Amino acid sequence: MPSLHQLRLALNGRIPPFAKEAYLKLREINASQRALPDFLIIGAQKAGTTSLFNYLCMHPQIVGSVPKEIFYFCSHPERGERWYRRHFPRRSKLESGRRICGEATPIMLCVEQAPQQAHALVPDAKIIAILREPAARAVSHYHHQVRFGHESRPIDEVFSLENIRRWEQGDCPDLPQRWYFSWSDYTTGLGHWLAHYRKGQVLVLEAEAMFTDTQAVYDQSCGFLNMPRHKLPQITAFNAGQPKSQKPQAFQCLKTAFDRQNKALQKLGYPMSWA
Repeated sequence: MPSLHQLRLALNGRIPPFAKEAYLKLREINASQRALPDFLIIGAQKAGTTSLFNYLCMHPQIVGSVPKEIFYFCSHPERGERWYRRHFPRRSKLESGRRICGEATPIMLCVEQAPQQAHALVPDAKIIAILREPAARAVSHYHHQVRFGHESRPIDEVFSLENIRRWEQGDCPDLPQRWYFSWSDYTTGLGHWLAHYRKGQVLVLEAEAMFTDTQAVYDQSCGFLNMPRHKLPQITAFNAGQPKSQKPQAFQCLKTAFDRQNKALQKLGYPMSWA
């Protein structure tokens, strides 16, 4: 009988919410026997986190949470450790197969309290961030919001020259629930995580590298998690946006507007090819 995660992969994540919640309620009964995560994929949103998570879960010794995004450390710490544990497999199952488990909630990179909450519960966890060229990420984020009916403004209004200038001058033009600019400021988010986790516990990847050479980035991730090499059975991207989505007229100006953040990221020790 396939696991729920295998079923989710087969259905590309489309498990009915009522079925998922009923399944998790049952798992809460023996939550004390369940593991805490060995790794957290913290973001960035629209940078390939779903693909990376699913690729890792194709490894025979890596088990993903159910669901992929739990939002515990950034949104629901009041629900308690028992609630959190229900999303992970039993410890005995992991130990018998020398497996590890993890989750991926991509907004954790940008939520200031998330690393402190995470460190209090899983101080030895390994942290993975996958980053995408910030202007492209911001535009993809915009189209994501449009698809789900959360954004109605034209793209050239959101990424207007005025808004771009405001961002360059240190003023964030994002509206509530519309964090297109600020969620592409990776340095601030990583700084919060590095205040709680050692640098050796944090792996920073480039989304563009994963899109170009998926197996190589997968191997790097598995090595970081101390897992043996494994050939990916498939490299199809998951949760991909439209490949020819409209860009704003001021896209080149938008890219330039992130120079300050790109330089800060390099000073933090993470030089990116797109910087």
